Amino acid sequence: MRSRPDDLIYQADTVWLGPQGMTWPWVARYKAYGVWLLTFLGILLVEAITPLKVGIPPVWELCISILATYAVMSLVTHERPLSSLWRVLLAEVKTPRAQRVRRSRPVDRSLKIVRKAP
Repeated sequence: MRSRPDDLIYQADTVWLGPQGMTWPWVARYKAYGVWLLTFLGILLVEAITPLKVGIPPVWELCISILATYAVMSLVTHERPLSSLWRVLLAEVKTPRAQRVRRSRPVDRSLKIVRKAP
């Protein structure tokens, strides 16, 4: 169960709603714009390195970067800042994993399986 913070300062998001009198049709935090831009440029860079074709306008790249931004920013709260997500990802990647134990059994060639006919 998650409890909402008591302090009003933590409930406020720093967002830019647009020009005076006109607002954007979406509400996004300032960090979301940076995450979107880095994600979009990263996708374009991967497409430039690999033999993929980038269409003009890059519709799929925009959609993928928007969805990735939604996924990342859904994890960011006042208790879990954006920088901590990077540290958690690096810790997960660098953590040593337990070795799998392969249990092999010697084959007994004298053992025969007999099935009864119906």
